Amino acid sequence: MTNPQESPEQSQPGPNRGQQPYPGQSPYAGQPYPGQGYPPQQPYPGQQQPYPGQEYGGQPYPGQGYPTQQGYPTQQGYPQPGYGYPPQGAADPTAVVGARVGQYILDALLVIVPLLVLVFGLAVAAGGSFQLEGAAALLFFLVPAVLGWLVHAWWPSTHGGQTPAMGWLKLRIVTAEGGPPSLGALTVRWLLLVVDGSFFGLVGLVIMSATARHQRLGDIAASTYVVRAG
Repeated sequence: MTNPQESPEQSQPGPNRGQQPYPGQSPYAGQPYPGQGYPPQQPYPGQQQPYPGQEYGGQPYPGQGYPTQQGYPTQQGYPQPGYGYPPQGAADPTAVVGARVGQYILDALLVIVPLLVLVFGLAVAAGGSFQLEGAAALLFFLVPAVLGWLVHAWWPSTHGGQTPAMGWLKLRIVTAEGGPPSLGALTVRWLLLVVDGSFFGLVGLVIMSATARHQRLGDIAASTYVVRAG
């Protein structure tokens, strides 16, 4: 039975039972309302809103982290648009400058050797007095141009972004979106070999070593990258 001398505040159950409130203070001062938790904390005006699923105060919920930056390559080694380099300690898939030097030499031989065979054949047909005149001169400049385009543009456009030497050395040409480049982009890339191949390829080597993603001038113009093939 309730003591008639006991005040309503003292008979009410709760965390303040047995404690006398200050004059004018509610018996539930500083405590949540009965059956309710504390009201949710609101961010201060101008405070950055948290990411969805993230607690206030800058801490993620258990099992959830902040939206992390995706690594530059995917599993296949293709770059992703809008992202930078992979996290610290991860391998850079474009760091294949040494392999590209070997690839450049091998692909160049695929153009030079047939050209030398042609010159030798014309010289034999002319009885050893072969001279670059007329149709012979046209062939001498046309054949390496056609062979170079076939090796550096047409072949990779039909073989997943790989020249013949890239297929041997496990390299691949990719776009910023991660797919194989178009024939037009590969043609632009091939045309600029005139500059990148100057001084026996030294110009292209210097540019590749100086750029962040190891692009030569042709790669920069065509928005392409050379990566390790998966």
